[in-house]
Amino acid sequence: MNTTCPHCEGKGYIEIRDCSGEIQREETCLFCGGTGKLKIEDEED
Repeated sequence: MNTTCPHCEGKGYIEIRDCSGEIQREETCLFCGGTGKLKIEDEED
């Protein structure tokens, strides 16, 4: 099952900001690998 990545909000990247809120750089989301989707494996008992 695929779901939108909550860490990057489906964008595939995250914005790194400084203390004043200005975007300094963008990095690939480490949680979804830049796809914007998380693969959730169904548990089998």
